[in-house]
Amino acid sequence: MYRYFIQPIFNKYKGSLVGYEMLIREYVNGHWRLPQCFSAIPKQVQSELLVTVAQKLSRKIGFVYFNLTWEQFLDNEFAQILIKTQKEISPVTLAIEIIEEPVQTNYSFEQIIQQFNFYRQHGVLITLDDVGTGINTLENIQGFLPYIFGLKFPLQNFRAEGRQEQIITELATWKKIADTNNISLVVEGVENEADDQFLDNLEISYRQGYHYGKPRLFE
Repeated sequence: MYRYFIQPIFNKYKGSLVGYEMLIREYVNGHWRLPQCFSAIPKQVQSELLVTVAQKLSRKIGFVYFNLTWEQFLDNEFAQILIKTQKEISPVTLAIEIIEEPVQTNYSFEQIIQQFNFYRQHGVLITLDDVGTGINTLENIQGFLPYIFGLKFPLQNFRAEGRQEQIITELATWKKIADTNNISLVVEGVENEADDQFLDNLEISYRQGYHYGKPRLFE
């Protein structure tokens, strides 16, 4: 059995709830856990759960953020399902987060841009998740910046990799990239008041993490 947990994303300076990230979990042996293989989850199951949650939240939020691997993003069958999903959850907007897992199949730059445009033409927004880690480095994603809606910077990934000392420099760089390209920047992994103050100093509005709300099961 699969269900979505939801975690809020806030605009600190407006004091407003922007949307929720949808985090799929699997119920096994009496506990909710991360699925061992996301690609094994039936696409239609993910879509139906997403529609159910988004429709019930539609009076509260403008966006739902939904994770895909690069391979799932480039899957034309999945794209058609998600376009149909966007129509069903309107006026809520679906924002796809492409995570930093490596692509297992070779795709050309032109094919990727074509897929960006296809989603955008149908009202689905694209965000690149976990920038600065995995394969979502500036070198790899720079050519995609004119086609996307936003970036997400993961404080938790830098900490897990022992790269805390790089956070200030890296985050300042990604903020400049976002500002220059007129795209949004969400900082995730905001755990405490110290993190919150640090982001105040950098004048970054959009935030996500335990300091603002832990993921919770949406019943």
